[in-house]
Amino acid sequence: MRKLMVGLMIVVGLLAVTPLAMPAMAQGSFSLPGSQDPVGLITSGAVIPFLGEGLAGGGMSFLELYAPVDSVEVHMFLFDSACVRGGPWINVPLTPNDVALLRIDNIGAPAPTSGLITAGKSDGGGFTLFPWRPELGEVVAARTLWANSNGNFVRVIDPIALATYGEEFLNFANEGGWSPMRTAAAFFAPLEAGGLHTTIYFVCPNTNIQRHLPSNGGALSPSTSPVLIGFPIIRPELQAAGATTPLRVRIYDDEENLLRDVTSSCNCLTIRPVTGLDAVYASAASAPDGTYTEVEGSTSTAVPATCSTTVIETITGNAPNSGNACSGSPAGCVFGGAPACTGQFQQITPAIPGLGPFSFVAYRSITVPGFDVFGRVPGGNRCSIQGGGPFCSATSDR
Repeated sequence: MRKLMVGLMIVVGLLAVTPLAMPAMAQGSFSLPGSQDPVGLITSGAVIPFLGEGLAGGGMSFLELYAPVDSVEVHMFLFDSACVRGGPWINVPLTPNDVALLRIDNIGAPAPTSGLITAGKSDGGGFTLFPWRPELGEVVAARTLWANSNGNFVRVIDPIALATYGEEFLNFANEGGWSPMRTAAAFFAPLEAGGLHTTIYFVCPNTNIQRHLPSNGGALSPSTSPVLIGFPIIRPELQAAGATTPLRVRIYDDEENLLRDVTSSCNCLTIRPVTGLDAVYASAASAPDGTYTEVEGSTSTAVPATCSTTVIETITGNAPNSGNACSGSPAGCVFGGAPACTGQFQQITPAIPGLGPFSFVAYRSITVPGFDVFGRVPGGNRCSIQGGGPFCSATSDR
């Protein structure tokens, strides 16, 4: 593969002189026609990243909205880079074939200057988001234009659609709604040298954006009442609010040799220079022609219950007490067997199960003075990216 990588480096050098348009990369897996278009017409709802002065070192974000089918209301909540909601709600009514352009990063305190937008339609009072209904013509196209004079670029940030036009029936079943969020992603990065830099923008929403099972909630709740349709479920489930999403990062050279297998993390909207993932990206000795990287949304580590070694609870019928995961007493006894347990060590703190894998979306920028390329990187099922094939795992590994 070395010839390919050398060729890519030559192209990068030429692009620094003569910029070319980069094609969007289709994402998705096996599903209904239309659902694999990453910038297609959006139904139900969307999550839209934006970056401004605070997080990205300068810049402005303009939100483009289109109503190509019929009248539609775009009702939005703003979340900061940690997925904490701030500022007022924003409502933009659109008529058929209408377009709107608004700056989204300068709404004013306490609204965030960088973060995520959740969009749908209003409940009428402005405090709850409901899904757009495609059978009513409520179809939207959206994207963010991120303009930064410091970096001399205008970047297009593709939205994260919960469903796209053509899969209405999946949308209203509240299951299987398509979105580009996946449990893995892959990207190429040239060698970090000579002013050439690669940065990854991770979008790892948490349960403030959507929560489901055992109780629904978040801005894009799967169900808002027993009689109203909720948003399609983002699978696998999102990380708990306030917790970071664990990431596993495998880095290869251009001859497919594994260089690093390291861990990282993201929290809602996280910017990582590739050298922040590992220093090998800048190693001319290890990867002179660049690297290929696979990132997975990992499973959080399970924490066992903490048990007392002295305090013993009374049990009934040689069975453990409800909610207590500790062993029986005396040591070596068997619940429901022999030798029988006469008590159970008291549980101090409950066990915390390992959760995940968690889904995310990643965008990549490659910059060199006078040249900038930006776009969403290919995503996929982490089991597939490991080489197991498209049907190798359950829904949790989506």
